[in-house]
Amino acid sequence: MPVVSDVNDAVQEYAPTFRMVDLDGDGFISVEELKSLMKALGQEISHARAVEVMVEADGSRDGKMSLEEFAAFMTRNAGR
Repeated sequence: MPVVSDVNDAVQEYAPTFRMVDLDGDGFISVEELKSLMKALGQEISHARAVEVMVEADGSRDGKMSLEEFAAFMTRNAGR
């Protein structure tokens, strides 16, 4: 069961960041919210790049990133 624990740990670790990025508080990160995050970090990205990131992160293919998807994406890309 270590995988479940790791997933839960990642979700708990990234939840505060997720809430800051989820500007409208709907429980998901949209492409526009992702672009706002990157701009705030001083790394503006194009709409096309934001969509590419969303496609990579959005495991459910619903066009938005849940907390679990965000945590998994951040874990996969940590240290890049």
